[in-house]
Amino acid sequence: MAVEAIFASPTVRMASPLAEQLGCALEDGPLGPLISVDDWKATSVPGVFAAGDAARANHNATLASADGVLA
Repeated sequence: MAVEAIFASPTVRMASPLAEQLGCALEDGPLGPLISVDDWKATSVPGVFAAGDAARANHNATLASADGVLA
């Protein structure tokens, strides 16, 4: 039987070390590290918020935009 398709799930990494430099807590997501946030997108560092793909496992432009509104 010939292989017709292969599905791969690549791992991701932070594009910038800023979250780590600020001391934000990170968590292991299904595809790589994520910034830990609460329901209002606040990180573990007071006054620092994170939204979108850096703080969400399911990457999607619409959800990232909505996260920005919450933050």
